[in-house]
Amino acid sequence: MTNQNNQHLDLGDHEEEFNLNEHVQRYLRYWYLFPVFLFLALTAAFFYLQVTPPIYSTKTSILIKDENKGLSGTQGDILSELSSQFGGNKLVENELEIIRSQTLMEQVIKELNLDVSYKAKDGLKKISLYKTSPVIIKPEVITPLAYKEPLVIHLVDSTHFRFNDEDRVFAFNQRFNNAWGAFVVTKGVPSEYTDITVVFTEVKNLAEIMLKSLSVEQPNVKSTVLELTFEDSHVQRSKDVLNKLLDVYVQSSLSDKNSEASNTLKFIENRLGLITGELGDVEKDVESYKTNQGITDISAESQLFLENIKENDTKLNEVNTKISILESVDNYIQNAGEGAVAPATYMIDDPVLVSLLTKFNELELQRERYARTTSPNNPLLETINTQLAGTRQSIRENVQNLRRGMAVTKKNLEGINTRFSAGLRSIPKKEREFVGIKRQQSIKEELYLYLLQKREETALAYASTVTDSRLIDAPIATFNPIKPKKALVWLGAGVGGLVVPVLLINLLLLLNNTVQRREEIEKVTHSAILGEIGQMKAGQPGEDAIIKMTSRSAVAEQFRALRTNLQYLGDGTCRVIMFTSSIGGEGKSFVSINLAASLAYSDKRVLLIGLDLRKPTLHDRLMVPNKFGISNCLIGQGHYEDFIQSTGVHPKFDVLTSGPIPPNPSELLSNGKLPILLADLRQKYDYILIDSPPYGLVTDSALIAEHADATLYIVRFNYTIIDHLKRIGELQRTKRFTNLSIIFNGVNYGVGYGYGYGYGGYGYGYYDDENSGRSNVESKLKKMISKI
Repeated sequence: MTNQNNQHLDLGDHEEEFNLNEHVQRYLRYWYLFPVFLFLALTAAFFYLQVTPPIYSTKTSILIKDENKGLSGTQGDILSELSSQFGGNKLVENELEIIRSQTLMEQVIKELNLDVSYKAKDGLKKISLYKTSPVIIKPEVITPLAYKEPLVIHLVDSTHFRFNDEDRVFAFNQRFNNAWGAFVVTKGVPSEYTDITVVFTEVKNLAEIMLKSLSVEQPNVKSTVLELTFEDSHVQRSKDVLNKLLDVYVQSSLSDKNSEASNTLKFIENRLGLITGELGDVEKDVESYKTNQGITDISAESQLFLENIKENDTKLNEVNTKISILESVDNYIQNAGEGAVAPATYMIDDPVLVSLLTKFNELELQRERYARTTSPNNPLLETINTQLAGTRQSIRENVQNLRRGMAVTKKNLEGINTRFSAGLRSIPKKEREFVGIKRQQSIKEELYLYLLQKREETALAYASTVTDSRLIDAPIATFNPIKPKKALVWLGAGVGGLVVPVLLINLLLLLNNTVQRREEIEKVTHSAILGEIGQMKAGQPGEDAIIKMTSRSAVAEQFRALRTNLQYLGDGTCRVIMFTSSIGGEGKSFVSINLAASLAYSDKRVLLIGLDLRKPTLHDRLMVPNKFGISNCLIGQGHYEDFIQSTGVHPKFDVLTSGPIPPNPSELLSNGKLPILLADLRQKYDYILIDSPPYGLVTDSALIAEHADATLYIVRFNYTIIDHLKRIGELQRTKRFTNLSIIFNGVNYGVGYGYGYGYGGYGYGYYDDENSGRSNVESKLKKMISKI
């Protein structure tokens, strides 16, 4: 992968061709990351599976009965008719939301005592001791601390235990008061666990958590079957939750259905009480009148009038009854929701009013149901309230119309009664009075029998009320856990262990702004690379920095190849060669020392001059004194022959160190004595190698390059900033350095190399910010990985 910083460089007009082998090699440089991260990922997956409790799925299904499809046969018709008197049509969608309501789940938690849970540590994970806990806590008062911190009970023996880290021992079946509240601890079932963690959870919060594990779905939109699924780490607890939830739902549904029947019974009982009293008074009047007047029979004419008046009074009584019912309906509608007794819809003849009252009762029940399970601002509840208001207005208008019609009928019947009464004037007074009393008795008897019949019908319907749902399948749990999926976890860990190193390597490559490939050097600088020097293992300064040229190591061979390539510099007669770089620490001294040693071993007289007058290091690396050197020659304090020293590496390898550090290196190099010195040295040595300061930091190298036959610019792998290559390209284009070539130092592509090179700590440091542009991201990441 090409470093992103290269996009801002002059890379030429053509795009670089994709090289698969090159990309693979760049990843292989960091091969150690793959086994490390794969091991870490698999280890994390192992511990995750150890600490994560398995989750099982439990399912059950119920049928919401469709009331439009009654049972066939007479018995089914009777049951359907009785049930339909006090129940409205149910919507499956509404029942789905009711089952998932917070209220029902809180009731389930309270009845199963799930707000107090017991756990024990089994290996690396904690398991639930639902119905298997050796201790049982019956809380009376729970403090806020109990909801934040669990209570740990340590069993001492079969009759004693301790709380948390306390030393005091307590006995079972005692009442305790502590920071967690007031409760009684009793013995549970025998268990192998002795350290029990008791967790207290608020019912409301636990209901919200459990509702997230509950799903209620309608598998087929054409059916009324609902499928309930609950996920839990304990199979028996999940079954109990579903069973209890269905029980609570059924009881809630039955309670709603029986509320209207109960109100109707109350209404009929009140009416029966009044009619019974009135009927008793009338019967006493008949008995008293017959006794006082001595009447035993009525004449045929009186009997005829009696029958006519009786029939007319019956109609009048029905009208009065209907008016009374309409008044009760109007009173119920006006005071609905404030404890008013619901009227009996079957005592009304008008089908429109019956339909409106049925609809009103259904809406009222739905409103009460949703008010218990939803918030006041729920859109569904607001819709029902709007429908209730509209239905109430329609009922009142219908009642007013019926009452006006009944008033006209009543007036007509009263007129007929007036005519019949006029006919009775011809009947003896006693007989006429008796007929009046008898008529009242007949009316009260018929009304009493009517209400008595309706009371029995209502009681029968109330007793025969059944739920609108039926259990299809009992809760069944899965045999294998659904979470976590072990195969998926292992696969994810394996993939993650391979993907993370790839991403990390890409991050390193993207954030690395140093030179990584020789192609980058060639493309930016348009200069030839005279040689490559592999990376060496880190060593101490001194002899360890000098390669044994008699060895057959790869680096030694590379220096021999570099020595051979010197004949291609210029016209092949370049004898004075300067070494420079962009910044310190790129290996100028290392390359110049070892190249000089290689030339000496090829029977060439070589002199290495340390012209880095600002921060010399040659004397430290060659372990020679630096009391006097070339700086003394340049200021006229002696002859160079007095300061040239043998390195001890080879008899033909001499060194002229920098000497004391002068206050004005640039002026010293430009005083005209350097070219004279080099001209004399050319007569005595085959090669003169000059270790100069970094060109990117000071101007000394530019002054020295004027007197050199060739310049070798050191670029260090994974150290030299890519932007510094622009400076080399500029030097190449302007021909400021004669016979400029590049040496790629410290190369480590990860494949075929791997010799290590330890000059990272011997940088120059001319300025505090000389390495400020170098990216430290890679080194920091490597340190982090090494710590892991």
